[in-house]
Amino acid sequence: MNRPNPTANGGFTIVEPLILLVMLLIVSSGTSVLIDSINRSSVSARLQIKINEDIESDIATVRGVADRLTCCSGTCLVATLNASTGLATFPSVDSGTATSSCATNNPRNSAFFFPTRDDTTTASPIPGSTSAREPDAVTELCNSTTEPSPVMTPLLTAVNALPNPLAAQNITRVFSSQNKVLRVIYQETVPTTRVLRLVSIVPPMANFCT
Repeated sequence: MNRPNPTANGGFTIVEPLILLVMLLIVSSGTSVLIDSINRSSVSARLQIKINEDIESDIATVRGVADRLTCCSGTCLVATLNASTGLATFPSVDSGTATSSCATNNPRNSAFFFPTRDDTTTASPIPGSTSAREPDAVTELCNSTTEPSPVMTPLLTAVNALPNPLAAQNITRVFSSQNKVLRVIYQETVPTTRVLRLVSIVPPMANFCT
């Protein structure tokens, strides 16, 4: 006696749907892994873009501080600027102090950086020098062979006091100075320590040390 063919008339055996189900599960699993990988790559790319943007913003801030380094008073310092006028707050000839060695309190003027005259009210040697004359004192500071240079020390103090906007992203910022060039190293500390960026900044004041 002949048994009926279970696949007759286009039917399926029970094995075939099971094979199809297994194949669908495999494809679904692979798709999930692919989507997860794409999502993780996308998150990583966005994070890297954010880190680069934060570093660029911080570099701009540091450059702004370096631009305010001046020795026109005979003592090197990072000038404080008036937010509304953009002018330094120290006395200068153009702000009404006739005996000042600073010709201007405008950081966009080249006379902002080096003493243009001897302030006759200065009677004793300026700290760090052997002269009471501001131009001579700054020349001594500029010619010093110590590192960091006395000219750069106030700048290092100022930038080290800046908050680190990348701390939450496990990125440190290290400042150093050599030959009147400010060096900034941005380092990632997690999961491993690696250098992300090395920046060299020459403050305008350094160009007046000849």
